[in-house]
Amino acid sequence: MTEDQGNEKEKINKIRRHIDRIDTVIITALAERIQLVFDIGKYKKKKELPIFDEAREIEIMDKLKAMAKEQGLEESFTEEIFLSIFNETKRIQNDIING
Repeated sequence: MTEDQGNEKEKINKIRRHIDRIDTVIITALAERIQLVFDIGKYKKKKELPIFDEAREIEIMDKLKAMAKEQGLEESFTEEIFLSIFNETKRIQNDIING
C-alpha cells in the first residue's frame, strides 16, 4: 500500500467513525423517544384517549419536513422515516391500551 492509499484509507475510516457516532446518537434518541411513547400510552389509557390524533400527526409531519428542507434533506425521505416512527409508536400505544 502506498502512502497516498494509506492516507486515503485513514480519511475514510475517520469519516466512518464519525458516522458510527452519529448512528449511536440516532439510536439513543429513538430509544428516548420510545420511552416517552410508553408514558403517553399509559396516560392515554388512563384518560381513555384515542391512540391516533390525525391533526397532530399532520402538524408534526409538516414541521419535520420543513426542518428537513432547511437542512437540505429530501422531504419525502424525512416523511418515510417519520411515518415508520409514527407507526411504531401507534403500535406500542395500541399494545399498552388494548394489550
